[in-house]
Amino acid sequence: MKPAQRLKLFEDVFARDGGRCVYCGVATHRLAKGQSRSPTLATLDHVVPRSLGGPLSRENLVLACQACNNERGVMDADAFRALKAGSR
Repeated sequence: MKPAQRLKLFEDVFARDGGRCVYCGVATHRLAKGQSRSPTLATLDHVVPRSLGGPLSRENLVLACQACNNERGVMDADAFRALKAGSR
């Protein structure tokens, strides 16, 4: 996928999910010049992980903060959402 297509995909998912992590609800931020990575950095998370055959498509991507994306790993997305909801 070309860089411009990746950016468009990111922007579409960011807008669709309201700029908030779908797992914990925190407001995320885009990486910008002069900013360092942080737990609230906006990342794309594959609902069905690529390692398990998940496609690179809008339907299989959600916005996740870097902390949740790293914590989830390959755990089932619904199970991870339930885990996060239980910890609030």
